Amino acid sequence: MTDARPRQHHPDDAHPEAELPGLAALEAFAVDLARVAGEEIQESLGREIEVSYKDLTGPLAPTDAVTDVDHHIEEVLAARIREAFPGHGILGEEGTRHFPEGFEYSWMIDPIDGTQNFVNGLPFYSSSVGLLWHGRPVAGAIWGASTHRLGAVVYHARSGEPLYFNSIPLDVARPARGRVRGLGAMPHDEDQHLHPGATEPRGRYRLPWDRRHVGSGALEAAFVAAGIFESAFNSGPRVWDIAAGALLVQSAGRHIWTTEDDEWLPLVDFGETADDLIGWRQPVLMATDAAYARITS
Repeated sequence: MTDARPRQHHPDDAHPEAELPGLAALEAFAVDLARVAGEEIQESLGREIEVSYKDLTGPLAPTDAVTDVDHHIEEVLAARIREAFPGHGILGEEGTRHFPEGFEYSWMIDPIDGTQNFVNGLPFYSSSVGLLWHGRPVAGAIWGASTHRLGAVVYHARSGEPLYFNSIPLDVARPARGRVRGLGAMPHDEDQHLHPGATEPRGRYRLPWDRRHVGSGALEAAFVAAGIFESAFNSGPRVWDIAAGALLVQSAGRHIWTTEDDEWLPLVDFGETADDLIGWRQPVLMATDAAYARITS
């Protein structure tokens, strides 16, 4: 298994994925999958669920909750993808590994991102469906249990098009007269995470926003895309955590970076092979240009 490294973006790097035939239909399919996942989650509310934990030996064990609902949703979505697109790859958090020979497209599924919130009844969780083409995000849909419009709705996008919120283009500029401080999902130990190559502490930053931790990386990405958060940081997401969110963030005119050789570089792809995708795990920073400059200066 390889640890895929981010590929550096160059100004003349073409984006052929924006011209892919049938991309609108693929986005619509991703939206349908996210809605199916959301319906399954909502139907499970109020009934008994089975909970187990993946980490039983760590210092904070038990951690990393998983439920029968997670497994069921992933099975349902994977079956629909196999039926509609038998030549596409599928990678799911709960164990789905399906990579036909010569695959170009691959679906990244996180059936419930924020399972610990879901288990405890805190309505900050999501279901994430991302589509990659040769490892590049080209379409994504995130169903959120809580959104900026106070309802369970899908954020979605495809390459070359704006961010959508339930099929309606979303204006990411949120008017708020007199607002000085915003919000961001940022760590408190900024020196360690945001300056991986620093040899000396840089001290506490006076960032012009208050910190929030949602507990769902996909939902935090959607909130950055929608203009709710100025920025969000995740210290080690897997590709299923971030594939859809990366595309949403880019479609909204925000940016996403990861580290290579102690330097933040734009995230372009997750690698092309099955091993690349399965093994990918990198720090990720999503932000506006202004927020990124302030954070990393």
